[in-house]
Amino acid sequence: MKDVDEHITSSSIQSMIDKRVTALVGAQGKGKGKVSEVLSKLHDHDTLTPIFLSLSAKSEEEEVEGQATPSGPFRESPGDRFRSIGLKRYFGVQETSSTESSRRSKRRRTTREREGEGESSVEDESEFLVIRDASSAFRWDSPASYPDWLLTVPLRQSSRFILERTPIVVLESMRYRSSIHEIECELPSNIASQLSAGMKYMMPSKFNKNLILDAWDDFVDRLRWNVFWKTRFAADFEDDFDPDFRVDKPRQRCQPLDRCFEFGIAQGHRAILDIVSKLPDDEHSRIGGRNVRALNPSIPELRDYLTSHELVVLVTDKNLGCAVAPRSWIIDRTFALLSNPLDYTEIPLDGALAILKQKSALMLKIANNAEEFALQSQLPDFFKSQLTDGGAADLIKSIPTFYCIPKIHKTPIAARPILPCHSVIQGPAGKFVSKLLKPVIAQQWSIIHGTKDLAIKLSKILPDLPYTRLVGGVQKRLFLVSGDVVAFYPNVPVEMAHDIALEFLTRWYAENSELAPELCAEWLSLFRDCMTAADDQLLCQFMGRYFKQARGLAMGVASSPDLCNLFGCYFENQCEILTSDIVPFYGRYIDDCLALVYASDEKEAEEVLSANLHFDGCTLKWTSSGNFMVFLDMMLYFENGTLRHKPYRKPMNHFERLPWISAHPEYVKKGTFVGELSRLATLSSVFDDYATACKELANIYIARGYPPMLIAAWLRDNYRARWDARLREFSPLRADVLVLKSEYNISWDWFNVQQLSEQVKSGWMSALRALAYGAKVTDLGLSPAVLSTRPKMSLIPELKRLETSPLRDVHFDWIGTGLHGAFLRLDTLGLLDRRFIVSKKRTKQLYDLTSMWRKTVLERRDRLASEAPDALTNRPVASAPLTQTELRASIVEKVAAAGPSTRRLRPPRREGPLDAWLIRKESNPAERED
Repeated sequence: MKDVDEHITSSSIQSMIDKRVTALVGAQGKGKGKVSEVLSKLHDHDTLTPIFLSLSAKSEEEEVEGQATPSGPFRESPGDRFRSIGLKRYFGVQETSSTESSRRSKRRRTTREREGEGESSVEDESEFLVIRDASSAFRWDSPASYPDWLLTVPLRQSSRFILERTPIVVLESMRYRSSIHEIECELPSNIASQLSAGMKYMMPSKFNKNLILDAWDDFVDRLRWNVFWKTRFAADFEDDFDPDFRVDKPRQRCQPLDRCFEFGIAQGHRAILDIVSKLPDDEHSRIGGRNVRALNPSIPELRDYLTSHELVVLVTDKNLGCAVAPRSWIIDRTFALLSNPLDYTEIPLDGALAILKQKSALMLKIANNAEEFALQSQLPDFFKSQLTDGGAADLIKSIPTFYCIPKIHKTPIAARPILPCHSVIQGPAGKFVSKLLKPVIAQQWSIIHGTKDLAIKLSKILPDLPYTRLVGGVQKRLFLVSGDVVAFYPNVPVEMAHDIALEFLTRWYAENSELAPELCAEWLSLFRDCMTAADDQLLCQFMGRYFKQARGLAMGVASSPDLCNLFGCYFENQCEILTSDIVPFYGRYIDDCLALVYASDEKEAEEVLSANLHFDGCTLKWTSSGNFMVFLDMMLYFENGTLRHKPYRKPMNHFERLPWISAHPEYVKKGTFVGELSRLATLSSVFDDYATACKELANIYIARGYPPMLIAAWLRDNYRARWDARLREFSPLRADVLVLKSEYNISWDWFNVQQLSEQVKSGWMSALRALAYGAKVTDLGLSPAVLSTRPKMSLIPELKRLETSPLRDVHFDWIGTGLHGAFLRLDTLGLLDRRFIVSKKRTKQLYDLTSMWRKTVLERRDRLASEAPDALTNRPVASAPLTQTELRASIVEKVAAAGPSTRRLRPPRREGPLDAWLIRKESNPAERED
């Protein structure tokens, strides 16, 4: 059995330099053992100076000649010896002898005496640049601190001078730089390396204390409203709130509540102010305590280059990394997809507006029916959430924009259509249909919900599955068969798919629901109307032109995958595939099918599926293999008569994992890494395949700039637990928590949510115990935590001074009474048992910026829809130049054709004696007196 964390850190720069420095220290009799621990203690984290600067050793002159160390700014520091010799060895430069070193020292001292204190010279003939920086202000990430003489020496020497003064953590963090996919373009190396940070790279944000204060203010207001509405009803009231039907609305600020509640809030506010007061006044974004701003991609440089050259950054199909394509490629491929008359029909703007008005009327009708049926209190507002009260301009904005992403794994490179329908008018109808079909789909055995679901299903049948068996007196063996439903969405008959889904849901209500038949009929009626609204006459726009989907299920609508799944299940349940003895396993993930078939050869295995399974209106392509088969991100293969599976790496994958320089907190990066360990464990059926995949994953993360020792620690601490839990089926965890909502920022690293929780809950319990004084605590039934709190009657004056609201509208189930009046029973509300957490959303990522630049490039105002191919329309294509370069060239040609201008041009304005002479020399003789 392989050792997972073996040789993970063998390629670490730090480890190589440790060996060099250890050998050097041992040679000088300074002791043995690891040097990295000493170096880390002496490392100057504030100035980011190299680790070699902090070592204590004799200077070169003292060791060689036994003389005193020279004084002045050019005295060689103790670390210079290690820096010059250690970096020489690291970069492969031969170390000179002591005699030669002595001669160089003499030459340096003679030179200093000749040139004077405070100056230095460069030895161009030196094999390696050993000049010391005269000022401690030198910073690798600040070009302004570089000495001027760097411009006078060869590039190799100046580069090494900077590299030897660059921290090891920076050198390791820069390893993420690589190439990206280029489509009909060629990027400069600096642009490609910056884009290789990946679309998930998150820009660092400025240190902001106010985020903590804002999060607390929002938390208090939300908690007040939560308690306000909960106390208006009895304790046994069942709220039908569903987060899937939530509609964000502007909310007014809630008034203060009961004094017991507000006292805990006041205590929490003191804790917040105490935490914020201890934060640094000015702190920039850091990763691991080190400022890495110089490693970040240059956003202005990327923006200017991409927009000026009309290039678009896109994600790729199958998540193989980002790609860059010219604007012309995007337009050509998009119009090529839209030009297919079987799939899309171009319509005028008036026709698009008429369809949108019909959609709006239908969604309003569905909302009214939901309100009339009173099935769920949120549904009416949910169905009307995307409706607009504006005119035609607002309606047009609701039409999704069609675009495509490249399929770089195809030859030639193809395009996959993308239509984001998250904000369309009929979007809520599709989400409603999808939600109702989820429990129905969960009961279908043939539907594969992901690779983990596939691994769990295979683990249940593989132990008892023989490799060969007799079928009709003939010995047959297992074959792997995969199928692909060609263009599933557009080829599905819509009306038939709707009838099948309605039949499945009706059967599910009859077998599983406890609702009355009348209520079931109302839910089904609403379901049918929503299917019609979601899939009928889907519109899209591109380059100012409007198109309607001509056939099939609506692409991009939330319900389409569910309708496709049930459409396939209908035909799979009718055939004998699921019950056949020669097909021990069959499953389908939307349009990808997988089966195990007993057959004599591959052709016979394919015929078993092709002869029995058909989807109306669709074409299924089958392939088989007796050795291995790729399905999703899993490779299934036979080994010694046993079916096994392991992770599969897609070709042309650039492995754009989250880079170390991204501003994500370290726990997010760790969670991402550990999550991938879980995925690899699930995809592996034997431990050796899992161990190999873990090592490859560690190398990928190290290549993205992660410290090797950190990756080794994460791997060592988690790989075994993830392997043991790979096939466990966990039910979704639901925790009743109190959430402070904010965004990623370095200021949260100093925030202690546990301190806040203790202060707030301590205030609530102290107030409860004080206000309950004078009543029989046994009758009140206070929680043990409150009873264990000692009553502090000194709190009563402070409680009375708090701004509060009366309890007249509060249900009596939530009210307690003591010597000093009524109070809210916060213990029965469950506030004392809820855990405080901080939820932080991401800030701006590189993907957000590239999406904005894509719109800028594709939606320029100086380009009209008439630049589309002639095959789409009978309108003539405009002959105006398509690019700014061509437009500029056209203007130059027109100016040249107009002949010389009769207007007298003044020479450029210059300053200084030499400039005055140039003005006189360049101007015409007739203009010199002007």
